[in-house]
Amino acid sequence: MIPKLLALGLVITAATQLRVGGLPVGPGEVLLLVWLMLVILRQILHRPVVLGTAQVRVALFWLIIIVTMCAGTIVGLLVEPFQYYSGMIRDTLAYSLVLSFSIMMVLSLADEAERRQVCWLMVAFGGLSLLLQIGDAYGAVPLPGVDPWFWDRFRGWAENPNQLGFLALIIGLLSLHSADQVRTFYQGVMVFGAGTVALAAGLMSKSDSFAIGLALSGALYMTLKSVTWMKDKEMTPTLRGAAVVLGLMALPLAIVVSIPFASGALARIERNSSQMYDDNSQGDVRLHLWAEAIDKGLESRLIGFGPGPHLTSKSYKRPPPNKFEAHNSVLDLFTQGGIVAVIAFVWISGSALVGAARA
Repeated sequence: MIPKLLALGLVITAATQLRVGGLPVGPGEVLLLVWLMLVILRQILHRPVVLGTAQVRVALFWLIIIVTMCAGTIVGLLVEPFQYYSGMIRDTLAYSLVLSFSIMMVLSLADEAERRQVCWLMVAFGGLSLLLQIGDAYGAVPLPGVDPWFWDRFRGWAENPNQLGFLALIIGLLSLHSADQVRTFYQGVMVFGAGTVALAAGLMSKSDSFAIGLALSGALYMTLKSVTWMKDKEMTPTLRGAAVVLGLMALPLAIVVSIPFASGALARIERNSSQMYDDNSQGDVRLHLWAEAIDKGLESRLIGFGPGPHLTSKSYKRPPPNKFEAHNSVLDLFTQGGIVAVIAFVWISGSALVGAARA
């Protein structure tokens, strides 16, 4: 029951159009809150708290974030000319919820069986959810009160295509991960189906985050997989061993053959990058936001201004008390918690990447 609540809650959280009456929470958030309460009770009543490496790192990260946000809030109240209190409260509540979820997830998913079960459930629920959303987009399974299109971009049950693209990327990568653990024909069909639907939904969303994330993570996955297979002593007689060996043998020839097409490929990449940059002037807007975020972080003497948005002048000019985010996690942390919060974020992200590579 508990793994199902977590998996379904994480999938449905992206369906932000399902929130009723402008409320900041919807069915996904409700499921996650129920999961949080149940898992806390289970931890207190049935499971001893075992502090492994992951638990200690997550706890240390949040301790650093709490201290830097408190220090930043003091600086912000003293230095900033006006305060955006609703944004500060919103971010404080968001940080509190993410803190609670991450602490309980790292304790709960330390159990390998439960972690594996949650992965499989997310693949199943995510694939089914994205399939229903695509069906809704083409009128096969319409959902009242939901508009699955943002102009020509597919957004499903989310409020913007990037939310949908992010969900599709997660489901696609989990499907790829689960493919290594397929034991039955049914599991194989489910993994292949979920991965295919996720790829289709992500491409339909035309999300930059999906395209870039898929390219980078796919290349990293194949590199790590090849290294792992090459270390296997019994690799040679197997299909995967033959694939790696043939790939390495064909690499020099592939490079030579691709040279005549390199200039054309580079031209297409440059053209697509320019189109992405110029679309709705998003390139200039983001550069202005990022530049102001750096200025704000330096203005705070690298301490930050506390939770909430802090940008005011470079984009979307509006009168006080409106402020805006930098739309960049690292730079938003820089404006809120300063350089120490950024270092903590890079450290915890790097630790997770190294841990995944070792696994």
